[in-house]
Amino acid sequence: MKKHWEISPIDEKKQQTLAKTLHISPILAQILVHKNFSLEEATLFLNSEQITYHNPFLLKDMDKACKRLQIALKNQEKICIYGDYDVDGISSTALLVTVLKKLGFIVDYYLPDRHSEGYGLHIESLDKLIPKYNLIITVDCGITAIEEIAYAKDKIDIIITDHHLPRENLPDALAIVNPNQQNCSYPFKSLCGVGVAFKLCQALYQTLNKDNVDLEQYLDIVALGTVADIVPLIDENRRFVKKGLTHIQNLGILELLHICNYQTDTINTGHIGFGVAPRLNAAGRLTHASNAVELLLTKDKQTAIDKSQYLDEENKKRQDIVEDIFNQAVEKVESSNLDKDNIIVVVGENWHEGVIGIAASRLQEKYYRPIIIIAINEGIGKASCRSIEGFHIKNALDFCADDFVVYGGHSMAAGFTIEVNKIPTFLSHIHTYANENISEDILIPTCKIEAVVYPQDITLDFISELTKLEPFGMGNTKPQFVCQHVYVSQAKAIGREQNHLHFIFEYHSNRYTAIGWNMAEYVDKIAYKYIDILFQPEINHWNDKDYIQFKINDIRLSDNSPTFLEKYPNYDTVGKVYLTLRKLSMQTKTDKLNISSINNGLKQFYNIDITEYAIKTCLKIMQEINVLTILDENTIILNTMLQGKMDINASLTFAQRFNVKRL
Repeated sequence: MKKHWEISPIDEKKQQTLAKTLHISPILAQILVHKNFSLEEATLFLNSEQITYHNPFLLKDMDKACKRLQIALKNQEKICIYGDYDVDGISSTALLVTVLKKLGFIVDYYLPDRHSEGYGLHIESLDKLIPKYNLIITVDCGITAIEEIAYAKDKIDIIITDHHLPRENLPDALAIVNPNQQNCSYPFKSLCGVGVAFKLCQALYQTLNKDNVDLEQYLDIVALGTVADIVPLIDENRRFVKKGLTHIQNLGILELLHICNYQTDTINTGHIGFGVAPRLNAAGRLTHASNAVELLLTKDKQTAIDKSQYLDEENKKRQDIVEDIFNQAVEKVESSNLDKDNIIVVVGENWHEGVIGIAASRLQEKYYRPIIIIAINEGIGKASCRSIEGFHIKNALDFCADDFVVYGGHSMAAGFTIEVNKIPTFLSHIHTYANENISEDILIPTCKIEAVVYPQDITLDFISELTKLEPFGMGNTKPQFVCQHVYVSQAKAIGREQNHLHFIFEYHSNRYTAIGWNMAEYVDKIAYKYIDILFQPEINHWNDKDYIQFKINDIRLSDNSPTFLEKYPNYDTVGKVYLTLRKLSMQTKTDKLNISSINNGLKQFYNIDITEYAIKTCLKIMQEINVLTILDENTIILNTMLQGKMDINASLTFAQRFNVKRL
């Protein structure tokens, strides 16, 4: 698949300031510059434990919610937490049940069934709950439940806590706590459901004169939902996740980590997103999400072990079902050439509606097209949609609104229910909309590059330094880098199914190891060739030793043109070439130097090995700011009469690197 490699613009002055002030490498400083951080913001980002919590009472209606909870506590009223069946809803439910019980509340919970009820509040569910409870608190749902709240208004008090975008009109609930509602002054709008639930806990602790620090023992649950819901890991979310993953105490989470064979002292967002969260999600997809809530609530070791094993088995079943649907969907796409369409719509009979969202995500990764999977069961189609950057899938569904029984979503993901006889009309509408709103460029994925580097720049110390940027996730993606013109001396397929790529590449006599997951098709294409690699650096721990590993995300065959670093050497490289010139001039007592001696000097003084083309570009830059004069292809004369500092940014050649957007 063709991909754009897009390099972020560089502010060399700001980069050097951050590197010097924060005592970090120029590359790490460059990453922080790309995030548009000021010095103060960069400092706080690298020290997330210093991020302060916002006042929870800045959330609209928080005071109303806490006053009602005070009454419930005083009168020992029965409270029901009404949750959702995804990980955010599961963790929100577990958090509120745990905290409220600790504070002395009488509390229970209810999760709707994905298959028989679906997402959110339902009148049928409320009819079950109203006779049993005095107060309902929703978590991760409720903001659009206008009719349901109106139905229950005179029967029971309901507090809504949610983070989803509201519609024009709001439900008439006792209190609505949602940072995204109008006239809410809360400064951080990207909380997920469990984040909003945690803010309710903070406010309640303050109301009851409890120490808020005590709440931080539950940040492992908050981190779980925050990572799983793919909200931006900035501001408070960054503190939730950073501290939550470094202090995991919840027995259920610990047992899931054990089943995944993860070491609890090195847990990152990837372990949660790809290991723990899918197992919790499996409960709601195949059976009932209450199994996952009970795991997070249990204080009994054996119960935690049993429930973790059960969820692990459910997840294996889920994986098998997804694999089957995915393979069937791929066969439909390939046999009908659907991959040529701007949007891919696949319809399947008797597909499990609880997992089609996962299959849709996998199709989106494979074809890089907006994907809609419709599962038909008993004459009704239920669909999951996954989109790509630049195409708002919810707007596309708005165009087809008359075709649906019900629909909803946002820019990147959505869903709908449709009668089978309406599917042909829908297909006509959605393809018309896609053809009018998807350009060819949108269908080429863009890979953001933090920096083009030399392989020798990737050291164990540098990889360790990158951990200062963790936790990685939405809004703080793991950095990607590019190395160019490296020679592949060995390449082979590995793995049980021989579907992964492992290769050794060489650069200036040094050898490096690379791994490309699900990239075995490249083995014959790259062996004994020069390539450019897009990668993320990793540490591979094996036999009690740490090794550098290049995790490959994309590969191109190198062409014969000069590389980026040859044409656009960075500030540090130009500086080292200049200092080498000065040292050689003092050693040889002459201002006239040649390329060969400069190359040897760079190796001797700085242990760096760059090409002759790169050296000549550095010399050209220095000539443009009057540091030296180039006599011919191999000889320069150093200007020893310089007055004051010379500004490298005055060089037109150096300035060209700021205009490069794609490699």
